Amino acid sequence: MTDQTRITQIRSLLLEAADAIDRASVIVSTLDGDDRVVLSAKLDDISSALHFELLQRLYLRYPGLAEEGLGWNGTTM
Repeated sequence: MTDQTRITQIRSLLLEAADAIDRASVIVSTLDGDDRVVLSAKLDDISSALHFELLQRLYLRYPGLAEEGLGWNGTTM
């Protein structure tokens, strides 16, 4: 397995995680009181770290990866 394949897989898994966090956030928003406050704050923290630390660093290191459906060198996957 090449590094390009591994990096692309990592990106896919991170994007799946981001989608799962978004879905969980929608459900958490329907909770009452303290549960909603505590859980939504933690999910926001996780989402921010995922998007603004992990994914951003991945895209800075492999600029072509940020484009939808492209491998890290800009080739179509």
